[in-house]
Amino acid sequence: MRETFENIICREQDGILTITLNRPEVLNALCLKMFDELSMVFHEAARDETIKVIIITGAGRAFCAGGDVKNDISMLSTMGTFELRGYIHTNVIKKIVEMEKPVIAAINGIATGGGFDIALACDIRFASERARFSEIFAKMGIIPDLGGVYFLPRLIGLSKAKLLAFTGDIIDSREAERIGLVDKVFPENQLMAAVEQLARQLAKGPSKTIAMIKVAMNRSLSMDLNSSLDYTTNLQCLLVQTEDHKEAFKAFLEKRKPIFKGR
Repeated sequence: MRETFENIICREQDGILTITLNRPEVLNALCLKMFDELSMVFHEAARDETIKVIIITGAGRAFCAGGDVKNDISMLSTMGTFELRGYIHTNVIKKIVEMEKPVIAAINGIATGGGFDIALACDIRFASERARFSEIFAKMGIIPDLGGVYFLPRLIGLSKAKLLAFTGDIIDSREAERIGLVDKVFPENQLMAAVEQLARQLAKGPSKTIAMIKVAMNRSLSMDLNSSLDYTTNLQCLLVQTEDHKEAFKAFLEKRKPIFKGR
């Protein structure tokens, strides 16, 4: 995989792929080319068995300030309906959710609009104390279109989700942690170390098991209890045949830490 693109930087080490949104001069605002590059990278990462975990963060003082107002949002009202449907890049969100690998958002600064939605799509969100969040779409007279209306109610409840989406108000990282938008908050200079420590832990774990947990949880959101139980039973029948399960059982008997190989 290429390590540099025009709008993102990719670094791969020890089974961890770190993707850095790299338009710091515009607070890493999204553009068509960035969407294309992200889609390409997530597609390749999903197929690359050496990559176990993905981290996404931003260069400079922002995570992602959403759509580029001058070169992106300004064009929306001039487009026809079908042209606009093709312009809205939901593909990246789908790839993050559907890939069978954990994706961690390291939210180092402002995350608004589409940038906020990208963070919401990730499996785990760690934030810097200086991070700020806003589902700012309503202030531009538009609806969250990159998953906000799907993820927000599931993370923080319907009424709080409506409050954030209706107002577009900005909240700080501690409030985001309090209501369940982010999982942990760290001082700015400790954020990446904490994210990378978690990523290393997951990369050394039973990757097929982690993948099936992600798949089962995501799909169970639209299932009733019986359907979820049946589905997870079928996945369990697959996982007990893996080398990692057998290694974990052997290590338990031998009173040592298991050495997982992702097989």
